Amino acid sequence: MKEILTVKDLDLTFDTLDGPVNVLRGVSLSVREHERVALVGESGSGKSVTARAILGLLPERNRRLNGSVVFEGSDLVTERPSRLRERRGRDMTMIFQDPMAALNPVYTIRNQFLAVLSRSHPELNAKQAEARMSDALRDVSIIDPTRVLDSYSFQLSGGLNQRVMIAMGLISRPRLLIADEPGTALDVTVQQQTLLIMKRLSESYGTSILFISHNLGVVRQFADRVCVMYSGRIVEEATTAELFANPRHPYTRALLASVPRLSSDELPEPIEGSVPDPREPIKGCPFKPRCALATDDCLQPIPLREFGTQRVACIHQEEFA
Repeated sequence: MKEILTVKDLDLTFDTLDGPVNVLRGVSLSVREHERVALVGESGSGKSVTARAILGLLPERNRRLNGSVVFEGSDLVTERPSRLRERRGRDMTMIFQDPMAALNPVYTIRNQFLAVLSRSHPELNAKQAEARMSDALRDVSIIDPTRVLDSYSFQLSGGLNQRVMIAMGLISRPRLLIADEPGTALDVTVQQQTLLIMKRLSESYGTSILFISHNLGVVRQFADRVCVMYSGRIVEEATTAELFANPRHPYTRALLASVPRLSSDELPEPIEGSVPDPREPIKGCPFKPRCALATDDCLQPIPLREFGTQRVACIHQEEFA
């Protein structure tokens, strides 16, 4: 399948009074047509920042961004701001983690939908826009779209607001949807319903999805391919089946071991230590201080290497083959 998004060697540094903060360090990933790719890792690994860098949603001040983000042939890093704004919300959209924070409580849901449609489909008249909004809400299993459109976000439940966000993100039939941990603030049942709706609509609309999550159980059900992120870097990439059957990076193995299993009496194993401080320089593998296999050789630069259909940034990966 053709790649619609190709991120290559993306570096992001913020200059602060305490010195430079290196948030992303050479991130490279891709999303193909009709594909669902998961970006996973601990909090602070750089997942959400990567999503915002792709969409051009980062603050400009004191920022250094290098590398390329090629979306359908255009590099978004060097794209004109006006052109980027035009594509964002039409060809590529984002669903944020907390719908209550993302939706504006002083405007009705209808007005917020109309703001999206005015950018993505300015040719629609009022009747056509109303029909498009109602259809979008029915697509996410909202049976009374008129009531929801007339409501404010604080009048709706968390689950309904999350469905509204999905409908708003997909109403323009985007080529790419970035979903930043959707449903995390909701209960497990509602979260599962949310993901099933997203999966069904992505298949129906032909929309590719970059899905950000720390929940490996959800990722296993939802994603076609997984990129594992640690300390601002991609350390492993594989199909979902390969990653869960044969993880090759020690960090990936540690992540999987930390997940509780109902089918086993074994207790989950927490990962000792913490993610490195982004203000500190890193030599070699960033996981070295927490890795039981670490040697002095891990201090050298370790790029992603291909092993069959997997990519791994580890000199010890053959021990897991």
